[in-house]
Amino acid sequence: MIKNKLLVLLGMLTLMIWLPFEISAHEASFYVLPESGNYEIGQSFRVDVLINSEGVSLNASQATIHFPTDKLKVIDISKNNSIFSLWTQEPIWSNLQGTISFGGGLPNPGFRGPAGKVISITFQGKSKGEARIYFKGEAILANDAWGSNMFSFSREGNYSIFETRPPEVEKVPAAPEISSSTHPNLNKWYSNSNPKFQWRVSSDIIAVSFELNQMSVFDPGNISQGILDSKVFEKIDDGIWYFHLKLKNAIGWGVVSHFKVQTDTKAPDPFEIVVDNEGDPTNPYPFLYFESQDDGSGISYYEIKIGTGDVFKLFEVETNPFQMPWQAPGVHVVIIRAIDRAQNFTESNTEVKVESIPAPEITVCPSVFTSGEEVMYVEGTALPSCEVLVFFKKNEQLIKEWQVASKETGDWFVIEDGLIKSGLYKITARTKNASGAISQESSPCFVKVILSGVAIGSWIIEYKILALIVLIIFIIVLTGIFYLLLKVRKIQRLIKKEAKDLKEKFYKEYNELQADIEAELEELKRSRGKRKITEEEEKREKELLKNLNDVKDVLEKELKDIEEIK
Repeated sequence: MIKNKLLVLLGMLTLMIWLPFEISAHEASFYVLPESGNYEIGQSFRVDVLINSEGVSLNASQATIHFPTDKLKVIDISKNNSIFSLWTQEPIWSNLQGTISFGGGLPNPGFRGPAGKVISITFQGKSKGEARIYFKGEAILANDAWGSNMFSFSREGNYSIFETRPPEVEKVPAAPEISSSTHPNLNKWYSNSNPKFQWRVSSDIIAVSFELNQMSVFDPGNISQGILDSKVFEKIDDGIWYFHLKLKNAIGWGVVSHFKVQTDTKAPDPFEIVVDNEGDPTNPYPFLYFESQDDGSGISYYEIKIGTGDVFKLFEVETNPFQMPWQAPGVHVVIIRAIDRAQNFTESNTEVKVESIPAPEITVCPSVFTSGEEVMYVEGTALPSCEVLVFFKKNEQLIKEWQVASKETGDWFVIEDGLIKSGLYKITARTKNASGAISQESSPCFVKVILSGVAIGSWIIEYKILALIVLIIFIIVLTGIFYLLLKVRKIQRLIKKEAKDLKEKFYKEYNELQADIEAELEELKRSRGKRKITEEEEKREKELLKNLNDVKDVLEKELKDIEEIK
């Protein structure tokens, strides 16, 4: 009986502790409808204050609503259709302080739902701007024995108050916006001589007047040319033109709009290209002189293409003269385009010939070269005090390049002691003087390279280096084997010592076990002389004898295995 009473008390205590937490888990809230809106100054509008009980029954609430007194004033507050029938504080407001306060309740079972109406407030806009209303001091009490406060949050309202707009006064059409699909940029030149213009025609337009001429300011007159929204002019002359447009409605003609177009259909004038090598036919940096004229839009830039190379884009200030980039000996075709601002162009071309300076000569060249054992030596003659470029190729692929200077006598030489893969190589040379002029390649010489080593991909290893590497590896392996032998000898000695100790322990344990078994057997023999032994004692004696033989067999086998390990 006492136990049952304790259980009942414990259950009631748990319920009292748990129930408030369960109720507080709900998040009841205040909010207003509508939450936003746009209203004119002097216009009245209604805002409802509501409660969302989040599924829990409530029986009372209170709050203070704040509003900006410079933007809003309260006209009226209504309790019609409120969920509350009892009021601890009647709804009151102060347009001086900008507050609305209330406190209400209702009897059991209270209210449960997402949209419980509390009061309705009628505001009136006072001045232009944003008006924010918000809650403070909120409380929403549950319909329970404790009156738990379920309030969690409230949502504010934001309203825009704007000035009353005066009625629109009827007026003539504004200046129309003109565009052109063929000549969209007013400051750009076009090679199209058929401009098209577009504009918008609203429903109140009753006449359209336009004109195209070369006057920047012009009134097309008050004669209607139909109610059009576009116009195309064909094959107009080159130059700067202006399209003038105005619209008419029932009030009258509107303001004139102007739209500029620039046309140029003619290419720049033909021109010649003059080549100046400054009297040196080997000059690798010759000058080009050229100039074109364009009476329409004017020259915008030049394009220069030399041979199969890249195209240079040059503006007027970069020309006359234009110094060509370095050119190898030979004949180079130069094409120059003069392009005007409307992208019309005229093209001229010429040939630029750059002669070669005397080529060097290779006088000493080994026919066979053993790489890794010998030093390759190449000698020749060239123009005095010049740079000599020596090329070392295999299957026309450049392997190495040397740059050496020729002496005042014109002699030059190259020494190479590096490792080179086996194969047949070609050696040629060119001369380059101080001004950058270069010669043609010399007559080639051919060298057969024998490698005294091994080539592994891009790696080349001499035989003597390879032999040294093999020797080092052999020494390392030999050292490792010697170390392993020492380790094995050490392990064998350790095993021998451990086997000896193990053997002694086995014999000691066996002797002790044998002594114990023999003592027990002796005891059984003495019992046999005094009395008749039982069947169980006889069985025990046989087991002892068997165990003794088994231990002896196991011991001998294990000792044999240990001997084999040694």
